[in-house]
Amino acid sequence: PTEPIHHVWRRLKAKKAVYLRESQDDEKLADEIAPLALKYKDSDSGLAVLVFVRKVEDVEKVVKKLPKDSTVQLTGTVRGLERDGLVKKPIFHRFLPESNRDKGVTPTPGTVYLVCTSAGEVGVNISADHMVCDLSTFESMTQRFGRVNRFGDRDDTRIDIVHPKEFGKKNKNGRLKVDELARRRQKT
Repeated sequence: PTEPIHHVWRRLKAKKAVYLRESQDDEKLADEIAPLALKYKDSDSGLAVLVFVRKVEDVEKVVKKLPKDSTVQLTGTVRGLERDGLVKKPIFHRFLPESNRDKGVTPTPGTVYLVCTSAGEVGVNISADHMVCDLSTFESMTQRFGRVNRFGDRDDTRIDIVHPKEFGKKNKNGRLKVDELARRRQKT
C-alpha cells in the first residue's frame, strides 16, 4: 500500500514490546545497559540498536563496552559541525529511512549501535530495530519510543528499560531524598 493513510496506520500500530529491568545500582547503569545492547551483536540479519541514557558520562561508558567499529554517539555536547557530519557516517545511515540516506554512503553492515542522550529524542528522523534505555520522564520516554520501529516495518521490536530500585539519592543519614526529577521518573 502506497496511500498516505497506510503509512500512518503502520506507524500507529507498530509493535513494540516493553521489558522492565530493575537496576541494583543507578551509578553503574552502563554496566547493566551495555550487556542488554550486546545481546543483539551476533544477529544474523544485523540490527540497528538504539541506546538512550540520561547522562553524557553514561553514554561514554556504554560506548566503551560496545564494539568500537559499530558504534556512534549523539549527545547535546556534540558541536553543530560534528552533529551535521553524523548523517554522513555509515553507522548512522542504518538508522535513517532509505529516502533520507546519502546515495554516496554505504551503510555499515552487521549490528550497529547509536548511543544517545536526550539529543537523539527530537529533531531527527531515525528508527531503530530495538532499543535499550534507562528510565526518564514520561515526555522523554514518549520521544524515545517514537525512535524505534518508527515506520512499523518490524513485528519483533523489543524495548528494554532499566529502572532504579529506589528513586532518589540517600543522604549522609541514609535517608532517601527524592527530587523533582526522581519523582517524575517514578511516576513514569
